[in-house]
Amino acid sequence: MENSYHVLHIDDDVFIRRIIEQALGAQFKITSFANGMEAMMWLESGNVPDIILTDLRMPMLDGTEMIDLIRSSSLYRHVPIIVLSSADDSALKVKCIDQGADDFIIKPFNPLEIEAKIKALLRRTNDRRTFRTDFDAARLSPFRQ
Repeated sequence: MENSYHVLHIDDDVFIRRIIEQALGAQFKITSFANGMEAMMWLESGNVPDIILTDLRMPMLDGTEMIDLIRSSSLYRHVPIIVLSSADDSALKVKCIDQGADDFIIKPFNPLEIEAKIKALLRRTNDRRTFRTDFDAARLSPFRQ
C-alpha cells in the first residue's frame, strides 16, 4: 500500500497534522489543511482522495458541515471518512456516523490504530469496487459457480 493511496487530512491543530504526516507519510500520500473551507476548495479543484480524516471543531467550515457537503456530492459521496475528535460525546459520535462518517476516533489517538482503520476501510472499498467489476450480472448469485 505504500504511497498508492491519498489521504486528505483536515485539522486546525498543526501538531495533530504533523503527527498524522509523520505517522502515515511512509504508507500514504498525505494532503493536509487547517480548515474545511481550504479542503473543499482543494476538492472542488478536481482532487479526489481515497479517504478523508477530519476534525470536527474547526474554523470556517467544521467537520460535520464537511461530512454533509461530501456526502451530498455525487463525486465524493463514496470516499470513506474518519472523524478524529477530542469530543467523546456519544450523541455526537452517533450523529457523525448517521451523517455518513465511516468511523470516529477520539483524540488523543494511537497513530497505529488510525493506520489500521484506514487500511481496513480502503480494503473494503477496494473489495466493493472489485466485486462490482467482477460480478457477472447474468448469474443469479455471485456465490454460484
